[in-house]
Amino acid sequence: MKSKKQSANKPLAKEVLMTANPNAIMKLKTSLGIIIAAFSFLLYAQSIAFTYTLDDGSVINGNNLTKQGIKAIPMMLKTDYWYGNEAGVRGAVYRPVSLILFAIEWQFFPDNPYVGHLINVLLFSLTCWLLFQLLCLLFEKQNLLFPFICSLLFAAHPIHTEVVDNIKSCDEILCFLFGISSILFLLKHINDQKKSGLILFGIFYLLSLLSKENGMVFLVIIPLVLFTFTDNNLRKITSFTLILVGITALYLLIRWQVLKIIPESIAIEHPLDIFNNSLIGAPDFITQKATEFYILLKYILLLIFPHPLTSDYSYSQIPIKTFGDIMVLISVIFYLFIGIYAVIKIRNKSILAFAILFYLTTLAPVSNIFILIGSVMAERFLFMPSLGFCIALTFLLIRITKVETVKSKFKTVQELVMTNSFLFSIVFIIAGLYSIKTIARNTDWKDNIALFSHDVKVSDNSARAHYAWGLELKQELYSKEKDTVQKMKYLDSTIAELTKAIKIYDKIYLAHTYLAECYSMKKEYQNVVSVYRLQHQVFNYSEPADVKNLAVAFYDLGSDFNNQKQFDKSISMNDSAIKYDPN
Repeated sequence: MKSKKQSANKPLAKEVLMTANPNAIMKLKTSLGIIIAAFSFLLYAQSIAFTYTLDDGSVINGNNLTKQGIKAIPMMLKTDYWYGNEAGVRGAVYRPVSLILFAIEWQFFPDNPYVGHLINVLLFSLTCWLLFQLLCLLFEKQNLLFPFICSLLFAAHPIHTEVVDNIKSCDEILCFLFGISSILFLLKHINDQKKSGLILFGIFYLLSLLSKENGMVFLVIIPLVLFTFTDNNLRKITSFTLILVGITALYLLIRWQVLKIIPESIAIEHPLDIFNNSLIGAPDFITQKATEFYILLKYILLLIFPHPLTSDYSYSQIPIKTFGDIMVLISVIFYLFIGIYAVIKIRNKSILAFAILFYLTTLAPVSNIFILIGSVMAERFLFMPSLGFCIALTFLLIRITKVETVKSKFKTVQELVMTNSFLFSIVFIIAGLYSIKTIARNTDWKDNIALFSHDVKVSDNSARAHYAWGLELKQELYSKEKDTVQKMKYLDSTIAELTKAIKIYDKIYLAHTYLAECYSMKKEYQNVVSVYRLQHQVFNYSEPADVKNLAVAFYDLGSDFNNQKQFDKSISMNDSAIKYDPN
C-alpha cells in the first residue's frame, strides 16, 4: 500500500481513475472544456463591437503593407514588424505571424476592426480551452478539479484585457497558444511514440517564436514541464531540449538575416528612450535595479488585486526608487524567498515550485532586470506569467480548503461542484469578481476616446497619457464638434493636457507644435510665441520649417498688436519675425 505522503501532484489517483467509467470521465472533461471555452468567449464578446485602439494603426489600418492583403505576406516574412507603417517607424522586432493574420483579415474584411476583435476573442477562447486540455494531461493522475479551477481563474483574470481587447496584441495570444500546443504534441509523442507528434511539437514551437520573441521562454518551460510532470529521465529531457535549442538557433538566424537590412540611420534614430522606459533615466545602476524590483512587486499586486488598470506606465508614471524604499525591500525579500523555495522544492516535483518557476521564467524577458526593453511596465507582459499565479492560487485554495485532490468518481459537472461546494464557493467568488472587473475594463477599450480619457486619470504622471488624450481631444472631439461653446471647451482641455504632457516631459516634439496650433486657433499669439520659444530651447530647431513656424508666430502676434494700435509692440514682433525668416 502506498504512503499518503506522496508529492502533491501524484496522490493516490491512478487506481481510483482506473476503476472509474472512462466514458463518464471523458464526457465530464468535454463538458468542462466547453464551459471554459464558452466562459472565456462570453467575457470578451462585447469587444467584438469595438474599433481600432492604441497602436492597432501601426500594424493594421495605418500600415501600407498590411493593407495590401495576402500579396504582402512574402514581404512580411522578410521585413521587420514595423515595416510599412505610415509613420515610417522601423525597429529590431520580427513577428511575422500576427502580421500575416492581419493581412488575411484585411484581404477579406478590409478596414473592419470587428473581425479583428472577433478573431482575438476566438483565439483567447481557444487558448483557454487548450490550456485546460494541457492541464488535464499534466494532472492526469488527479481528477479534473485542478485543471478546471486553474483554467477558470486564468480565463477570468482582468489582467488579460489589454491583450484580448487590443487587436495588435494578438501576438501575445498566438505566442502562448502555439507554445502550449507544442507541449501538447510533445506529450502526445511521448505517449504514442509517433513521429508526427514530434514534428508538430517543433513546428508549433517555431510558430510561437515567430509570433513573438518571448516564445523563447518555452526553451526553459518545456524541460521544466517534462521534469515535473513526466517520468522521463534526464537523458530523454536533454534530447528534447536539444531539439528546442536547434529550432531556436534557426529562428535567431532567420531573425538576424531579416533585421540586418534595417538602415543604420533608422536604428540610430529610434533607440530605447526615457519616454517609453523611464528606467533609462535612472541616475545609476543601483537605483535602476531598485526601481525594477518595485515594478516586480507591482506586478504581483496587480495579479492579486487587478485595480486600477491602465494601458500606460511610461515616463514618469513609475517613480525612480532606491533600496531604502520599503516597497523595494519587500519586493527583494519576496522574490528571494519564492525563488529559493522553488529551486529547493522543484527537486520533489512540487506543483507550487513549478508555478513559481513558470511565473519567474515567463516574466524574466520583460522584467528589465537582465536587459532593458522598449517599455518600463505593461499589463500585457503578465499574460503568460499569470498562468503561474493561477496554478499557485489553485494549489493554495485546494490546500486551504483541505479538499482531497481525488475524492470521488465525478461523473457530471454538478457532482464535481457539489462534492467540493466550499472550495467552489470561494472559486466562484474570485472568478465572479474577476469577471466583473474584466467586463468593466473591456468598455474602456471600445475606442481611443474611452481608453485615453480613462487611463489619463489612472496614469496622471505619464507624459504620454496626457499627450495621447490631448491629441484625441484635438483631432477627434474638437474637430468634429458643431456646438461652438463645446468646441472651445474641447480646445481648452486639449491645451491643458498638452501643457501637462510637456511639463512632465518637454521632449515630445509634436506636443509643442499642437499646443501652438491650439493657441493660434484662440488667437492667443503671445502664448503661441512662448510655446515655440520653449520648443526652440528644447530642440534647438534643426529644421527650416520649425524656424518658419516661430517666425509666423511672431508675425501673427505683430499683426494683432497692430490691430490694437500698439505699434511699438507690433514693430518689435515683426523685427523678431524677420530675424527668424527674412522673407
